This record gives sequence, structure tokens and C-alpha cells, in this order.
Amino acid sequence: MATNTLRKSESFKIGEKAESIFEKVAKKKQFKVYKANKHQNINQHIDFFISCYHFNFSVDVKARKKISRGDSEVNDAWTWIEFKNVRGKPGWLYGKADYIAFEREFDFLLVNRYKLIEFCEDKIDLENIVPSTHLAEYAAYQRKGRKDLISRVCMDDINKLEGNIILEK
Repeated sequence: MATNTLRKSESFKIGEKAESIFEKVAKKKQFKVYKANKHQNINQHIDFFISCYHFNFSVDVKARKKISRGDSEVNDAWTWIEFKNVRGKPGWLYGKADYIAFEREFDFLLVNRYKLIEFCEDKIDLENIVPSTHLAEYAAYQRKGRKDLISRVCMDDINKLEGNIILEK
């Protein structure tokens, strides 16, 4: 049980760091950045509200991911998509954020969440639940003892979606 607590703590810190970097990058680009409140963050999957000229939008920031928790390095070629969270409730893909900001080595790729939903629902076989993270490319994966439903998607495919915004670090 201590390992799960440690993992959550490490994941939480990684997520917070990505959010902090995103906030600094957005402010450097002269965006007005407002942090979401706790309810918006937890229940609506919104980390920030951004105002840029007359364009206002909300963002859920996703840190760089590993394929498997045991991996030593992150993998920017693939990312995880969360359809259901660990409690079996709608995952961040079905949150309220306008954009999902995927952290990459040199930038953040902001993807219109509705375009991402369309893409994922079309390309991912959620009926095909695989037993390993390494087999979860465009297939569903559920961790043992959890109610989550996640899948790995190629960042090159996400990068091709219409309306993306790139914020260089």
C-alpha cells in the first residue's frame, strides 16, 4: 500500500510541475492566466482559464507520460487518454476543458477537446481490453482492481487534428 501512496505522490508532483511550467509559458506569451478553483480542477478537469486578445478558453494540462509506471523514461511519441477515472466516472477526456495541453519536451500541444473526443471515439477500440500497458495502443486498458479505462494514442496522430495550438517552452 505504501507503494501506491508513493506513486500517487510522485504522479501528483509531476502533474503540478507540468502545470507550473505551462503557466509560466502562457504568461511569457502574454496570455492572462487564471488558475481554476479546486472544484473546477477535480470535478471539471480544468487547470487554467486563459485569456488571449478576445479568445478565452479553459485548459487541462497533461504531463509527459511513460508507457508503464516502471519505465525509467517518458515517451513523447505516445500519450495516455483517460475515458474513465479510477472511480469509474468520466475521465478527463469528458471533462469541461476546452483544450487539453499535452506537455512535450520542447512545447505544449493544445488540442481542442471535442476534436480529440471525435478522434479517440473513432480510432480506439474500447471493447478490446488488453492485459498490458504495452498492448494498449488504440485499445483499452484497465488496471487491476481499478475502474479506469485508458488507452495509448500516438502523438503524431493527435498533432494532425485541426485547430491545435503549439506553445513553445
